[in-house]
Amino acid sequence: MNTTRIAVLIAFAAVILFPGSGQTKIGGGDVEYRPKGAGPVLFRHDLHVNLAGQKCTNCHYLPFQMSANSYKLNMETLTKGKFCGSCHNGKKGFDLTAKDNCKRCHKE
Repeated sequence: MNTTRIAVLIAFAAVILFPGSGQTKIGGGDVEYRPKGAGPVLFRHDLHVNLAGQKCTNCHYLPFQMSANSYKLNMETLTKGKFCGSCHNGKKGFDLTAKDNCKRCHKE
């Protein structure tokens, strides 16, 4: 076996045998979006994952598309029930289409 293959197997075994090792909490920290024509949006992973109990896979399609700018987020896709809109529809979370809720996400 070559050295690279051994290193990959050791890393894989560590993840399987010791889940959470090297990880103090789940979540990617705060992410700021700056949409055109609207105030910035601060997405807080801690609020959604640790406090609301959401799983990473509720929003992220594993194992890919976990990096910044990998999604095309805009109000059109959200109001069609994609990304944030899959929960923020007035049933699971607040309705993002209600005008009174704009400031819950968009800051000036």
